[in-house]
Amino acid sequence: MKKKISVSLAIAIAIIAMTVTFSVTMILAMKLFDRTVSDVNEKQAMYNKLAEIDKSVRDNFYTEIDDQTLYDMIATGYIAGLGDRNSKYYTAKQVIERNDIASGKLMGIGADLIKDTSGYFKIVKIYSGSPAESAGLTKGTLITKLNDTDLKSLSLDAADSLLRGESGTSIDVTYLKDNVETAVSIQRSVYEIPLVEYQMVGDKIGYIRIFSFSEDTAARLDYAVNSLTDQGATSLVFDVRDNADGSLAAAAECIDLLCPAGTIVSGTYRDGETRVLYTSDENEVTLPMVVITNESTSGASELFAVSIRDLRSGRIVGATTAGKGTLQRTYSMSDGSAIDLTVAVLVPGKSESFDGVGAVPDYERVLTAEEKAIYYEFTVEDDPQILRAEEVAASLAAGNTGEGPVDSASSSAASDSSSSEAQNTDSSDAASSATE
Repeated sequence: MKKKISVSLAIAIAIIAMTVTFSVTMILAMKLFDRTVSDVNEKQAMYNKLAEIDKSVRDNFYTEIDDQTLYDMIATGYIAGLGDRNSKYYTAKQVIERNDIASGKLMGIGADLIKDTSGYFKIVKIYSGSPAESAGLTKGTLITKLNDTDLKSLSLDAADSLLRGESGTSIDVTYLKDNVETAVSIQRSVYEIPLVEYQMVGDKIGYIRIFSFSEDTAARLDYAVNSLTDQGATSLVFDVRDNADGSLAAAAECIDLLCPAGTIVSGTYRDGETRVLYTSDENEVTLPMVVITNESTSGASELFAVSIRDLRSGRIVGATTAGKGTLQRTYSMSDGSAIDLTVAVLVPGKSESFDGVGAVPDYERVLTAEEKAIYYEFTVEDDPQILRAEEVAASLAAGNTGEGPVDSASSSAASDSSSSEAQNTDSSDAASSATE
């Protein structure tokens, strides 16, 4: 009798389990079906709209259509429609160019340009040993033409694209000298772009300019820090102004070099999960640190500045940064094109996300309109933001909180004090890109 009851109970339990399993499976299947049907309907509506537009255009447009350009622009519009400023579409040609630049196959002439108020392009930096230096071009020179192309109507990206080419090829550069146009043919060849430059400034202060975060930056930074320490530096000033869109991994490596053990950055993904991306070990540089930033400090360099403040109790001097606190991944398409897609929001180790808001300096020193006009003419000796950073660094080295003398163009002492107090309060753990 007992055996009968046990068998009956087992059968009943099995039936109930099967019923529950079936019900749960059906519910999940129905939800999946509903979502799939919804996705199919939405995609069909999108395809139908594109088909309608395409038919109207092909039936009525007044001239021939370049299909490849059309496809590229459709893809560009799709990515732009995400409303994310950091996601980008690259044509197959642009992908090849990016790869050639990264491999060193494609290069320029060794000059950095900016758009001048005249509409032409001004040289703001000549690299040592570059073709531009050999051709006699100098900082401040105005370039008016590249080959036969007048530059007034071109963007900076378009001008840079014209300058790039394979080593050994030549480009005709027309520039203004004594208000007279002079042309010179420049042959592109290999030259070195410095990742890090350093020197002693002020009263035993080591100044380090980081131009880009890439594969070799950490090694160059390590050498610079050791060299300055050997020279007697009692504090360090890192300059990451105009440092944009470098490698997040390279920036994390530099942070690890300088900072004690801790979480450098995590990523919060679409499912809401936050995963640690990079951490630092217990090795650190113990000198007081200051980081100089401006409006063009972006992505990896923003993380660098925030991490020095979070993990090393450093100070930030300058202007609020660009606010690019997202992680991008590159996805290759079958036709050779690619997209950089934002996949997560970056979360610094101790402070909140700087995405969309930027990193606010502890000691604001925004350049005036007059100073911005001559920004590229400043040297380490007279750059007002560097001088302000030196004051803060010297104060930190003396054992103070970092508050140095306030110059006339700095923000008010009250603003500095408010920022400093906010910095001294630990935020709860919370966020590039940079593109890796």
